[in-house]
Amino acid sequence: MKRRISIIGKSLIGRLAISILAIWLPFSTVVIMGMAVLSSRITKETIDNQTDKVKYYSAIINADIARVIQSTNQLCANKFIVDFTGAWKGTMESGIYRLYHDAYSTLKEYRDTSICINDIFIYLPYAGEILSANQSVIAEDGIYRSMREDYLENGQNFFHYGDALYYLSQSSNEMITGIKVSLQDIRYTLRDYDNEGSYDYFFVNASTKELLDSEDSITDIGRIIYAGIDWDRKEAQEITAGRQKYLVDRIGKDANGFLILIYMDKSQAYANIYNLYKMWGGATLLLLAVPVVLGLRMRRIINRPMEKLQKAMQMVEQENYGYLLAMDESREFNYVFAQYNQMTEKVRNLIQEVLEKQVQVEQARYKQLQTQINPHFLFNSLYMGYRLARSENCEAVGDLCMYLGDYFSVLTFVSNESISMEYELKFVNTYLSLNQMRFGSKLSYEVKVQEGLEEDRLPPLLLQPLIENSISHGLEKCSHPCRIRVEIRKKAGRLYFGVEDDSDVMTRETMEELRQVIDREKMPEKGFGLWNIQSRLKTWEEGNPGIRMEKDGEIFRVSFSIRITVL
Repeated sequence: MKRRISIIGKSLIGRLAISILAIWLPFSTVVIMGMAVLSSRITKETIDNQTDKVKYYSAIINADIARVIQSTNQLCANKFIVDFTGAWKGTMESGIYRLYHDAYSTLKEYRDTSICINDIFIYLPYAGEILSANQSVIAEDGIYRSMREDYLENGQNFFHYGDALYYLSQSSNEMITGIKVSLQDIRYTLRDYDNEGSYDYFFVNASTKELLDSEDSITDIGRIIYAGIDWDRKEAQEITAGRQKYLVDRIGKDANGFLILIYMDKSQAYANIYNLYKMWGGATLLLLAVPVVLGLRMRRIINRPMEKLQKAMQMVEQENYGYLLAMDESREFNYVFAQYNQMTEKVRNLIQEVLEKQVQVEQARYKQLQTQINPHFLFNSLYMGYRLARSENCEAVGDLCMYLGDYFSVLTFVSNESISMEYELKFVNTYLSLNQMRFGSKLSYEVKVQEGLEEDRLPPLLLQPLIENSISHGLEKCSHPCRIRVEIRKKAGRLYFGVEDDSDVMTRETMEELRQVIDREKMPEKGFGLWNIQSRLKTWEEGNPGIRMEKDGEIFRVSFSIRITVL
């Protein structure tokens, strides 16, 4: 019996019948037997909704301000802001405009994220000036100076001048930022939310309870309500002003420095109760609309799974075989969905098997090019050339250009099969010379090659990744001068290559991590240079032991060998 009921519930006709009962029976019960209860609830909910509406719109303002205050900490860590404030000395010198433009644009973007924030500004530490999203770079006048001094001396971060509120904050890097909030803008925003004009409000200081509004912006009723507020009560209050009673509530956070006192005529809260009478007439229309609703429900039960299936077939037409259909429809449609999922799974597996090796090859080529033309190395060399040119060291600039030309001529025209030892050594010496110009006396090197190997041919670009590894994992991470030693020798029909440094940075744990990286079957995200050499060694010579790493005292050595006959 239970099984039969389960089958009916999963079938198309069964789901239609259950849907009719699920809609008709509860609706009839509510309409016929619940009108008295509904009348009572609507009365209470109407009053609550009016109050909640006021709280909701006012809370939006406070939440928005709190969000912007918190976001100023992120602003202080913004690269454009940090670069500009650190470089600005009071004048628009050469090279400073781009930093100014990026920082100024960032400030305006932060300001535009809020409907309440009138301005965002940053104190420039070395110039006695302010970078403002509204006014660009301006002098630090009396108001800004007074706020900064009170903030640093007393920790006061909320200020009120005229119709404006100011908030200051200081990040971990000691940068002081501030935001300016216009009370007039908040008034306009609240008025936009309240199209019916059902409530009024005024602003007070959260700590002192002092009025923040100007004299002409608060009504006589508002003054009476302000005088009658019991500040010790947190919940909503009812205050009598003349013949009228007003519901009064305060919205806001003490952290924002101000509170919004909202009040409305209590009689207006009952205005929507008259809608109850309209509901009696609407109930009759709803009863007549039940057949229409059921028809739409039946259409949805059939139409929705068809739309899912149509979308799935469109995905197949676009060669997207990873789109699967969830088995959450009727039994009949679930069978069709299951067949579709099985079909796409088989097609996807077949395509994956065919393309997997091809994708790996293409990715390896791409990664190899990225490794060969190292953008960081190129950028560092160009910046170094810029500094040399600025210092008018023409001879050094000439050497740099010559080394870069030799370096990239090898990368551009190197053969994929083999090059001579002489050509490989020229590239190695060029690469080391470029890095010595970059690091100066911190780097010294020695290239030791056994005599008689100049005409031997070997796979291209074997040593550069090893030298680059010593620089990135050794020289760049140590604070003392470092020596890199390159050795090439021949013995018993094999060429031996080794690169060592005395940076004393490499640890046993790091060596173990590198060993795991270069032994992976698929290319890694990091350590690709060593992984590439390891893969090439195993391809060129079956049984090649691959790269060997050793640590002897402060010396770290990476080496490998190849059989000459395989070249």
